[in-house]
Parts: sequence; structure tokens; C-alpha cells
Amino acid sequence: MFKRGMVLCALVSALAVSSAFGAEEGFFIGAGAGQSTMKAESDANLAGVPEIDLDENDTAYKMYAGYNFSRYFGIEGGYIELGSQNQSETFPVVITGNPDKIEAEVSANGWQGFGVLYLPLGDSFDLFAKLGGIAANIDVETKLRFPGPIPPAGTEHDKSSEGNGMWAYGAGAAWNFGHWSIRGEYEAYDTDKLDDLYAVTGSLQYTFFREKETPAPVAAPAPAPAPKPAAAPPPAKCPDGDRDGVCDAVDQCPTTPAGKKVDPAGGCDCDYTLSLEFAFNSAELSVNDKVEIDQIIPVLKNPKVGFIAGEVNGYTDSTGDEKYNLDLSKRRAQSVVTYVQAQGVNLGGRFAINGYGEAHPVASNDTAEGRAQNRRVVLRRTDCGPAHPQ
Repeated sequence: MFKRGMVLCALVSALAVSSAFGAEEGFFIGAGAGQSTMKAESDANLAGVPEIDLDENDTAYKMYAGYNFSRYFGIEGGYIELGSQNQSETFPVVITGNPDKIEAEVSANGWQGFGVLYLPLGDSFDLFAKLGGIAANIDVETKLRFPGPIPPAGTEHDKSSEGNGMWAYGAGAAWNFGHWSIRGEYEAYDTDKLDDLYAVTGSLQYTFFREKETPAPVAAPAPAPAPKPAAAPPPAKCPDGDRDGVCDAVDQCPTTPAGKKVDPAGGCDCDYTLSLEFAFNSAELSVNDKVEIDQIIPVLKNPKVGFIAGEVNGYTDSTGDEKYNLDLSKRRAQSVVTYVQAQGVNLGGRFAINGYGEAHPVASNDTAEGRAQNRRVVLRRTDCGPAHPQ
């Protein structure tokens, strides 16, 4: 039985075309007609009298109403008339007292109700399946005709009715256009009186729902004449406390002294140089040295200026062996880097560590004051691009 229903669904799906509508929530009514099929066997229980195999079709029609709670679920119920089918068989009398004709007639109708599950396919086409029951009235009548005049001449009737509730189920497809839908479906019934009972119908349905309001199209205004090119407005001013050309909102070094060359991304001094003096023959940082370095730690920790790069260069005075002084200058530079990293700064290879020994003195090595100035480490930036105009 189910194969016929699937064929019907395929035929209806071929009619589905693009539409702006789909099944909507709300109350609906519908009516339809189609073909019912009944299958049964009738046995006269007499020797020499064959069975009658009933497999006939008749017109079916129905009326129904229901409510869709959503695009995916609804309920419906109504009345269906499944028609009447009959089959007869005439045969020669081979045993006296046996009938020469047997006839079977079946009719069915009832009130039915279903829960319906929808599978929307686009805006206009739905597949659906339903399960429920029917309060059916099924009449089965068997007539036996006996030839006379030997009794029992005449016709005997054997009639029975089934009026109990029974399971019902179905499947189908619907094409929706506005408030209207065209449905094709298969419905079958689980009856004990018949071997098979089902109907294939087509229906026209109307759903009561409120139309969705769509805004009226607005006519596009006529294009205005192209305006004459205007002079570019001056750049907007912003607060700049240190007057370095970088707005305070993005300035990562907001206390840069006025007139300094700064980088355009963070507003930090491009020419910044930190010079630390060391004791004779020592690579250890003094307390004052650490205080000086601590002032730049917040800048080096700031990820927004993580592009800052530079050099850490160590030097000595001219006292002692030149090779020894070169090694001492490298240790002095390294002591600065080690202290900076101990404060949680990840230099990430952005600063080169160099030792120059006695080279590049900044004062005379002939005096104690000059030699003290030459025992130093210098930290300076090397990454700066163009500066903001002051």
C-alpha cells in the first residue's frame, strides 16, 4: 500500500514551483476526492463453492478541518466516505443444494482525526506524515443464491458491521500559494474486517492567517547634481599633553619632553639614551643604576610598543689589558640586560648586546673623572622611523 502513496508524493512534488508562501500557522479547512481500494476474501464454507477475492476501487471523498500550531506540527479531523465495492461469482451447480452464485459487497466511512508532522522544503512545498484513528463503520455483506425449487431455494444474506475505532495513518505533500494549498495524500486503516483498506486523494485547502505586511516600495529620488569638490577639512584636533603630535588616547609615552623626536605609533622618544657608570673593574649595577633602569621598565613591558628595539653597549676606560677590557665591557652590558629581564621584560632578541672595551671614549682617560665617564653602559633605540612634526 505504501508504495502507491510514495508515487503520489513524487507526482505532487513535480508540481511544486517557486513561491513566496509556505504553510502558515492557523486554522484551516479543506475538501477532497480520490480513489479508495478495498481488498478482502469471502468464503461460502460450502463444498465446491470457491472463495471470492475482492479487490475493487471506488470514489472516495472527504471534508476536514484543523489547526497548525507551527510550520512543523498541526492537528486535523473530519469525515471520509470510502465508497462501496462488490464482487460476484457465478458457477454451475455441481452439488445439489449448493448456491449457483455468490456475491460480496463492502462499504466503509467514518470520522477520523490525526496529529500531523510537516517537513517544509522551501517556502512553498511541504511533505507531511500523520498518525491517528478513525471511528469507522464498515459493512460486509455476503449473498448466496440457491437455484429452486429444491430448498433452500432463493437468496441468503450474511451481513456484518464493524463500528469500532481503529488506527489510521497517512503521508502526503502540499503545495502552498498564499492562503490556499493543494494536497495529495495516502491514508490507510487498520481494520480486522478487510485485508486492506486505503485511499489516495487530492484536496484543496484554505488556511486562515493574517497577511504579513510588506512596506510599500519607496521611489528612489532623482539624483542630485554632483557638488563641486570641497577643500579637505583640517585634521581634527585631539588632546596632546606632551605636544609630541601623538594624541593622548594612543600615546604610550605621555610625558615625552617637548621638542623630542618621537615614533608615530607610540609617541616615545626616538633619541632616548640611558648611560650608566660602573665602578673600576666591576660589572655590578649600583643602586642608582637600578633606579635609572626602573624608570624605563613600564615602557618596555607595554605590548603596544613591543616594536621598540635597540642596543645595549658596554665600555671601559683604558686601564689594564685590552682583551680583558673587551670582556669586561660585554659583562657590563649583559648585567643590564639580565636586570631588565628579571623585572619581567621579554626583550625577545630586539636588543643587541655589544662590548666595545676601550673604544669610543667620551672623556679623557688621563683623569679620574674622565675614566669614570668611560666606564659605562649605554642603552639606546635604533628602530625609529619618521618623526611627527613639532
